[in-house]
Amino acid sequence: MKRNYSKLWIAIVVLLLIQAGLQMRIFPLWVRNYAPKQATPVGLAPEQLLVAVAGFREFMAAILWVRADGFFDSGNYDAVLPMLRLVTWLDPHNLDVYSTGAWHMGYNFTDESQRSDRRYIPMALKFLEEGIQNNPTVWDLYFEMGWMYYHKIQDPVNAAPWMQIANEYPDMIPARRHMLAHSFFKAGRFDDAVDHWAKLFLDAEKDRGKDWEANHTYDVRQNNLEDTILDLLRRYGPNPETQPPIDLGFDATVKVVRPRVLLVEGKLGIPTIGARVTVILRDKGRTLQYSPSALKTFTFEVDSKLTYMQDSLAVREQKFRREIDMSKDPKMYPFKAEEYEVEFIFEPRYASPNIQARIGSDGVGMYDARYLELAREKPSPISVPEYAKVSDALRRELANPTRETTYYRVRKVITLTRADILMLGQRGE
Repeated sequence: MKRNYSKLWIAIVVLLLIQAGLQMRIFPLWVRNYAPKQATPVGLAPEQLLVAVAGFREFMAAILWVRADGFFDSGNYDAVLPMLRLVTWLDPHNLDVYSTGAWHMGYNFTDESQRSDRRYIPMALKFLEEGIQNNPTVWDLYFEMGWMYYHKIQDPVNAAPWMQIANEYPDMIPARRHMLAHSFFKAGRFDDAVDHWAKLFLDAEKDRGKDWEANHTYDVRQNNLEDTILDLLRRYGPNPETQPPIDLGFDATVKVVRPRVLLVEGKLGIPTIGARVTVILRDKGRTLQYSPSALKTFTFEVDSKLTYMQDSLAVREQKFRREIDMSKDPKMYPFKAEEYEVEFIFEPRYASPNIQARIGSDGVGMYDARYLELAREKPSPISVPEYAKVSDALRRELANPTRETTYYRVRKVITLTRADILMLGQRGE
C-alpha cells in the first residue's frame, strides 16, 4: 500500500513539474498575443486574482460566465459586475461577455419605475472600448458600440462612425449593415443614407435568386432605398409636406408634490399621436459625457453624489403629464447638490414616421416662438485600433471629423433647489 502511495505522489510531482514547464513556455506567448490590453485587472478582489493566475484561464472563464448567466436570470445584477470583470480578464477574446456586459450596464440598472441609471452608460462604453482594443480584427464590438449610441443614447451622429467601421468587414452579418443607413438618416446625412442603401441594393442584386434569404435581403434593401428617396422628396422636395411649419406652442412646468416626487406637465402642438418629450433632472451645470473617454480607466464605481434622472413622456391630445417618484431610490437620486436643472426637450430625429412626415426628421416643419433652437452636432474623434481592418481614408475621416449636422428642437430648462425638491422648509427642517 505504501508503495502505491509513493508512486502516486511521484506521478503528481511529475505532472506539476510538466505543468510548470508548460506555463513557463506558454505564458510569454499568451502575454504577447492574447493578454488583455488593460494593464491591471481593475475591480478584482484578491481571491479572484488568485483564481486568475492559477492557470486554466479560458476554462475558468467559461465556468464563471455560466455562473454569471445564472445571476442574470435571477435578477442579481450587482453580483454580475465583478464576474464580468474576472471573465474578461481571464479570456479577453470572449465577445459575448463584452457585448452582454455592456448591455447589462447600459440597460439593467433601473429604479423602481424602470428608468435606467444613466450613470452606468459611460461605464458600458468604456467596457466596449476595452473589448475593441482586445479584439480589433472583428466587427462585432464596433457594431455594439454603434448600437449603444443609436438605441440607448439616441445619438445617431456618434453612432454612424462606429457603424462605418463595422461595415468595413466583409464577414459582417448582412442585415446589420442596414443600421449604418438608418444612422446616417437620423443624423441628417441624407446623401450618405441614400448612397449606402444603393450600395447595399446593388450587392443584394448579385445574389438575387440564390435562395430565400438572398431574395428577402434584396426586397428589404430595395424597399428601404425607395422609401428613403420618397421620404426625402416629400419632406424636402419642390412641394414639401413639411411646410408651412407647425406652431408647437411648447411649454412645460414642474411642481414638487411630495419630497423627491415631481409632477411634470405641459403641451406640445403635434396634431397626431406618437410624440414624446424627454425630461431630464440633473445637478445644475453637470452633464453626463457619453463617451469612452469619460473614464480614464474602467471602473464599476459611479459618481455616488450625482443625481441624473431621464424619462420619456408620451404626448396625448397635445398634452403630457406624469408624476415622477424618486423617493424610493436614494442611491440613484442622492440629491447632494444645492441646485438642479429640469430640462424638457422635444426633437424629431427619433419621432415616429407619421410625425416626421409632417415636420421632417430634422424639424424643418416646426416652429415655436419661445423655445425653438438650432442644434449643431459633430461626431467625437475616434482613434481606430492599429489592427482594425479599415481603410486609411476612413481612419483619417474618423480621427478628424469635420462634417457638422444640424436639426431643430424645442427645449425649456427650469431650475429647482435642493430645498425645493426635498421640501425642507415645508417640513420645518
